[in-house]
Amino acid sequence: MLAKMKASAEQDIEKKNADLKPVLITERKLSAYERKEKDNVSISDKPRNSIAVPAKKPPPKGQQQRGSLSGMLATKKFFKRLSKKQRAASTVSVPAKQYEPTYRMEPKQHFNDKTVYNVVKELIDEKLEGMIYSKKYSGNLSKIISNQIKEKVKELHYDRYRIICNVMLGENRGATVLATSRCAWDPKTDDFTSYSFQSKHLFCNVSVFAVYKE
Repeated sequence: MLAKMKASAEQDIEKKNADLKPVLITERKLSAYERKEKDNVSISDKPRNSIAVPAKKPPPKGQQQRGSLSGMLATKKFFKRLSKKQRAASTVSVPAKQYEPTYRMEPKQHFNDKTVYNVVKELIDEKLEGMIYSKKYSGNLSKIISNQIKEKVKELHYDRYRIICNVMLGENRGATVLATSRCAWDPKTDDFTSYSFQSKHLFCNVSVFAVYKE
C-alpha cells in the first residue's frame, strides 16, 4: 500500500516538473523591412574587392614647361589686378576745407591800383625790354606774363579778391590798336589798373581786375 502511494506521488511530481519546463518560442516571420536591413548588414560584412586605380603618367617635358609658364603668367596678372584694386581701395579722398562765413561786406585791405600798377610796370619792362617780336612764341609769352603778374599781385595779400589778368601782345608796325573793357561790379570794393608798353619791335597792354568775393 505504501509503495503504491509513493509511486503515485512520484508521478505527480514528474507531471509538475514537466509543466514547469521552458516552452520553446517558435521563430516569428520577419517583415520585409527587417529582411532588407538584415541583407544589407550581411552584405556590408563581406570583404570588398579592392579596385586598382592606374597611376597617371607625367606629361612630357615640353608640355610641363608650357603649363608652368602659363600658370606663372596667370598668377602674375591676378596679383597685378589685385594690387590695383587694393591701391584704389586704399586711396582716401581728403574733403575740402569748409570755412564758416565771416559776414564781412567789405575787405580788410582794399585793392590799391597804384601799387599794382608799379608791380606790373616793373615786371613788363624787365621782360620785354629789347625783345624782338616772334609770332611763334608770342602766345606762350602772353600766358607766362599773365601768370607771373597774378602771382605778384597775390603776394600783396588782398584777401577775398579774385584777380583777373588780361595781356595783349602784338608786333609794332605803326598801326593803332584800341582796347576796351566793361565790368559789372561794386565800385566801393572792386577796382582795376592798366599798363601799356611799347618798343621798336612790339607793344603790350596789361589790364588787371580785382573783384571782391564776399
